[in-house]
Amino acid sequence: MIKKRLRLYLPFLVLLFLGVFLLRGLWLDPKKLPSALIGKSVPAAVLPVLSFQGSEAEAMQVADVRLLQRIDELNGQPWVLNVFASWCQACLIEHPHFLELAKQKKIRLVGLAYKDDLANTRRWLNQYGNPYDLILIDQNGQYGIELGVYGVPETFLMNSKNTIIHKQVGPVPTDYFQSMALPAIEASR
Repeated sequence: MIKKRLRLYLPFLVLLFLGVFLLRGLWLDPKKLPSALIGKSVPAAVLPVLSFQGSEAEAMQVADVRLLQRIDELNGQPWVLNVFASWCQACLIEHPHFLELAKQKKIRLVGLAYKDDLANTRRWLNQYGNPYDLILIDQNGQYGIELGVYGVPETFLMNSKNTIIHKQVGPVPTDYFQSMALPAIEASR
């Protein structure tokens, strides 16, 4: 008798479970992707720095490997890491926001040229403007994997102790720095 009732109600219970699961998805923000690194130190690495010295041919030789930057040496003041590439159309959408932020000189901007041809990176920055104080190179995408990068563009906010306090997947919105990023950085000081 109980088995017979269970068989009667089982399809209803399955439909109810699926309905609740699907309704929950309607209220989730698809741009908010969880990051296991929020609240943790930025992964340590030593990355080459994109040089604007010399010819484009010289830039193609893994930039200027004489210039290396240890990520852990970027501590001491809050900073923004923007993962970008010259082949990324969405990077063009957010690029004016970084140029504007650079003019304000409120925070250190670090670019991470992700899986890009270095000559193309230099050409792209010469064409659209270079807002970055420092440009690091991740040609094979290994550091991006350590950061949990899904794709470009992505932006990470770091406090003065190199702790990741926020991650933005996709182009930063127009008011991102004024309404979200800069207050979050101030609150983390």
